[in-house]
Amino acid sequence: MCAVFKVQGITCRPGREVPAIGPNGPIHRVWAGFARSEILNWWIQRGGILLDIPAEEFAERSDRTGELAWDAVPTGLVIRAILDRQTEHELIKIVTRESAPAEIERFEHNRMPVLEKPIHAAATVTLPVPTPEKPTPPKPSPKKTAPAGLVQEMLFDF
Repeated sequence: MCAVFKVQGITCRPGREVPAIGPNGPIHRVWAGFARSEILNWWIQRGGILLDIPAEEFAERSDRTGELAWDAVPTGLVIRAILDRQTEHELIKIVTRESAPAEIERFEHNRMPVLEKPIHAAATVTLPVPTPEKPTPPKPSPKKTAPAGLVQEMLFDF
């Protein structure tokens, strides 16, 4: 399904903004899932716009081990995506297809990203500056106190 990919050496992951090229040039939107190539027309009929993602490489996560298996995107190809405009915020979905038997053997995953020739004019994409992930401070554990009556009972029960 394409667990991650790299554009200009930067690793892009689901849930974060990723660069793509659409009919009006470069865009940055949040990567929020996948669109099966078998039903791509369904997405297009609902206003989806095909996008090019100029990735250099991608990785699949093995269903067996959970490890990432990387592969290069061949020169002249892009990862196909679609801009989902059905929600309040436009989202990018990576288009996937069934894996061939050799791909299942190599990647141990049943879906692969669709790699195709670009359909939009080549454009320079700039990556958004990643916002550093702020570590969440530990929550103070609530102090457990015994009911007042019980404490007094314990203090004076000799």
